[in-house]
Amino acid sequence: MMKKNQLMIVVLMSGSLLLSSCEKEKSAVAELKLSTPVLKVSPGENQVAAVLFNGDASRGSENVWKAINIEGTGALSTVTDETGVLTWKFLKPLNSHRTEVRGAKNFQAAEGDEIYIGFTSKLLIPSNLKTEAIFQWKSYPTEGSLQNHPLMLRTKGGKLELQHFDDSHVATVPWSINLPVNTWMSFVIRMKVSRNPSVGFIEFWYNGVKQTLANGTERLTCRTLDVADCDPKWGVYGGDEAEVTHYVKKIRIGTTYADAAQ
Repeated sequence: MMKKNQLMIVVLMSGSLLLSSCEKEKSAVAELKLSTPVLKVSPGENQVAAVLFNGDASRGSENVWKAINIEGTGALSTVTDETGVLTWKFLKPLNSHRTEVRGAKNFQAAEGDEIYIGFTSKLLIPSNLKTEAIFQWKSYPTEGSLQNHPLMLRTKGGKLELQHFDDSHVATVPWSINLPVNTWMSFVIRMKVSRNPSVGFIEFWYNGVKQTLANGTERLTCRTLDVADCDPKWGVYGGDEAEVTHYVKKIRIGTTYADAAQ
């Protein structure tokens, strides 16, 4: 009888230890799941990243651009920057009007799309030079367009300005800063693509910080699509009275902030 009781105690103790071990394993699994980091691909959001267009210079012009637009004696080339990244170099000489590219090959934004456009750039430019654009969200075909270029980044009077053009081609300046010269700058534009000015919108990040716009909010509701299509353009347009060099790298278009923020 004594042996049976001792055996029963051993069995009960073993079961208790086994149950305790299982509970510990469950707890460990639960802790692992809770402590597994979640990749935040947009400020305050958890999303699956999807790059729609990669504009790296290492891919070559024929795989990146739809067209190269040069008026004058300008040139598009590539150089390796101080960090070892192959970078687009847009040279617009004195008395030349334009050295630009039209992107993005094999990508076309459509009504209702929500996209992020990101790039990093550096300007060698006289600080007070007025240019028409160093970046455009350009309407095609130009003939019959109302906005012509819904969005542009340009330099004027020592400022770097983000412009929006409405369907009467009237420009407003939602954002501007003192122009940084010979300094790397990063940009991300979030855009709801729409011809409807009450549906389309833009949001804007500069050097990784979401910007408050001239309307006092972080979003400008506006028309962002004109005529058949709009395409991004990079380079230098205008500023004929001086030489300008624009370096551009890490170009991305995607469906999340993380796709575009390089």
